[in-house]
Amino acid sequence: MAKLNHWVAAARLRTLPLAFAVIALGTGLAYKVNDGVHWAVFALAVFTAFAYQVLSNYANDLGDGVRGTDDHRTGEKRAIASGLITVAEMRGAVRLWTVLALLSGGSLVFLAFWGQHTLFVLFSALNIAAVVAATSYTMGPKPYAYWGGGDFFVFLFFGLVGVMGSAALYGATHWSFLLPALVAGAYSAAVLTLNNLRDLDTDAKAGKRTLVVRFGRKWGRGYFKALLMVGNVLSLVFALYWALLDGNQALLVFHIVFGILLSRVVFKPFTKAQDSIALDALLKPMAMMTLLFCVGTAVALNLQ
Repeated sequence: MAKLNHWVAAARLRTLPLAFAVIALGTGLAYKVNDGVHWAVFALAVFTAFAYQVLSNYANDLGDGVRGTDDHRTGEKRAIASGLITVAEMRGAVRLWTVLALLSGGSLVFLAFWGQHTLFVLFSALNIAAVVAATSYTMGPKPYAYWGGGDFFVFLFFGLVGVMGSAALYGATHWSFLLPALVAGAYSAAVLTLNNLRDLDTDAKAGKRTLVVRFGRKWGRGYFKALLMVGNVLSLVFALYWALLDGNQALLVFHIVFGILLSRVVFKPFTKAQDSIALDALLKPMAMMTLLFCVGTAVALNLQ
């Protein structure tokens, strides 16, 4: 029977900041226009995002493990490929976390939208869609990671749905929320692209046709740089908009500082990272920079 530390490792804790990041950003956006948020909703939203992410990581371990994709992967060892957790045990864990994610998400929708029929139905559907997306990345007859759909779903759930949906939990909407939502989606897709660049050779052998496998290493490196640059431009537009709207200079200052850090911590090291080990070493910094953008934007937006 797998030990607790094996399950913790399989949950891939270094990916969890991305799940928290979008909730923090959406909450900060809502706080700006509402002058407050429902903290019980926030707490439940954080747990729901955590449940989605753990479910996704277990399902990915299972899906890639049974296909042999992880047999020669660089970086942290996957549980099934290394024999630490059996296929049967992981299937049970996926079922358990599917139930937990559905219950947590359902409770969140109930708490936020009970009595608002249209929003209740819409977000109930999104809860189910998020669980399906989490389990079908590498599982099922046509997992979307194997035909290059991962980037789209990352943009969708770690960008538009994650950020704007989080703000909507508090009844907050504003057209400008689209900008940081797209930034969060771009930076999250950059994390995925680093992962896919690292695993290019092994993914190609296993038939996992990510966008990097489809279009090649040179394209993938350019795509990663483009994601960072697009995110930086959209972040600047968002900061300038609020600076002009209500005189918020803190957000503009944060954007400048963040841009400098992103260049030094990720962009410049990436230009020198050529092998899978060097690319793997950039995964955590990129994830933490995404978290910093989301939390920093949420805080700076509300400083006056």
